[in-house]
Amino acid sequence: MNILEEVRKVDLLRVVQDLGLDLHLHRKIVCPFHEEKTPSLVLYPQTNTYYCFGCGKRGDVIHFYAGYTQQEYKAAMHELAYKYVSGYVRRGTPPPQRIPPRPVIPADHIPDTKVYVYHPLHSEIYESLKKYCEEQPETDISRQAYAYLHSRGFTDYTLRRFGIFVIKDYHAASYYLRSQYAMADLRECGLYNEKDNLIFYKHCIIIPYYQKEKLVYLQGRIIGTPTDKTPRYQFLNGVPITLFNADMLRKVRTGHTIYLTEGAFDCMTLVQQGHPAVSLGSVTMFKREWAKLFQRFEVCFWFDNDPAGQHAAKAYHDIFELSGISTHSRSVRDGYKDVNEYFTRREQE
Repeated sequence: MNILEEVRKVDLLRVVQDLGLDLHLHRKIVCPFHEEKTPSLVLYPQTNTYYCFGCGKRGDVIHFYAGYTQQEYKAAMHELAYKYVSGYVRRGTPPPQRIPPRPVIPADHIPDTKVYVYHPLHSEIYESLKKYCEEQPETDISRQAYAYLHSRGFTDYTLRRFGIFVIKDYHAASYYLRSQYAMADLRECGLYNEKDNLIFYKHCIIIPYYQKEKLVYLQGRIIGTPTDKTPRYQFLNGVPITLFNADMLRKVRTGHTIYLTEGAFDCMTLVQQGHPAVSLGSVTMFKREWAKLFQRFEVCFWFDNDPAGQHAAKAYHDIFELSGISTHSRSVRDGYKDVNEYFTRREQE
């Protein structure tokens, strides 16, 4: 019996259900590999694989089980074989039952889904929203938003340089987009959710992501610190994130140092200070294929001053090292949360 071949045939949908994970519309689940509230990991029964549009994790049923149970690939393979492959015999103590089995949902009862495909129209829609918002008169919301951004230490020049804009009137912006584009396109580009609502309801500060000077992604942020369970950031619905300020990579000379930060605000702060930097958008969203983009540089990780940031710096060091890329890390002083807070408070003191 070829154990690897047999285990790869184990129904991923069944394994997900047996692990107690909720299956949502379009075969989506909340990704167990990074923090999120909106499901972004999609299961593909045709190939028995998965892909997360948030963090970029992908693989077969063994990769999923190994990641979820935090095991090595081989150990996960044998555990799955013990549970699901008929006739499999393994010496030693049987693996523990981690979660009681749940009813299986047949794949043909779940609607089909599509892999995200970028279209030039998406950039047109993003640019159209940006232009519309910039042309609208100031509101209390926009005044609060810009006051908050200034309190984070950003100059007007920096805000213009990165194209930061504010949705000054949510309902007016939503009406404008609906009047200009088909709802199917607005959903596909990630601006509207399954209920046909513009996703940036509370996240009125919009951070544009450019690639080769083309607007390819938008990220929303609330004003200030959330007082409820609202996340600080809102990412596009079902659209994979890219690097923030990626065009900087074309401007830095070979052999020079480039900084890699967690959030866009940290990146903007370093650039405002005269340091070349790009951002992951979130420390949990790094994609291994991005490492090759840094092969010409010395990379300095400058992540948040918390356990997650420290762990990420070590993990990414190993990934970059496998690609032959030299890296080192910096950290902000104790008492400061992140790069932005450090530089902002230092200038105020």
